[in-house]
Amino acid sequence: MLKQLNRLALDADGRYATASELAFLKDYLATIEPRISAYQKIREEGEIMADKIQARQKAQNVNCFTFNNQDQSSICRRDLVNAIRLSATAVLFGELDLLRDNFLLWYRTIVKAFNYENMARSTYGKILPELMKALLDPAENKVTQPVLQLNASILSD
Repeated sequence: MLKQLNRLALDADGRYATASELAFLKDYLATIEPRISAYQKIREEGEIMADKIQARQKAQNVNCFTFNNQDQSSICRRDLVNAIRLSATAVLFGELDLLRDNFLLWYRTIVKAFNYENMARSTYGKILPELMKALLDPAENKVTQPVLQLNASILSD
C-alpha cells in the first residue's frame, strides 16, 4: 500500500490520478476494518502465540533450540516474535513486498544457515496459520492469508 501510494504520488505529479490508478486504494480501503482488527488482535496475542509455537516445537524436538551445544531459545523467540509482528504490519498496510524484501529473505538465510528448515516449515506452514485461524474471524483471516502464504513459501522451501 505504501509503495503503491508513493508510486501514485510520483506518477500523478502535476495531474489528477485516473480511476484505474485509484483502484488499488479503493480495494485497500474496502478491507481496512478487518486489517486493523487483525493487526490489533495479533498485537495483543503475539507473545502468547510465540509461547504456543515454541512449546509445540519443543514437544516435537526437545533440542530444537540447541545449536553448538548452547540453548538459543531466546534468539529463536526474538526472531519468531519479530516475524509475527512484521507479518501483522504487512497485513495492516498490505505490504507484502516490504515484508519479503526487508525481513523474510534475510530470515531465510538464517533458517538455512542453522539447518532450521523443518522447524520453519512446521512453524510458518502449519502452526502459525492454525493459531491465526483460531484467533481471527473470517474477514480478518482473509486479509491475513497472503502474508501467511508468503511466510510459508519463503521460509519453507
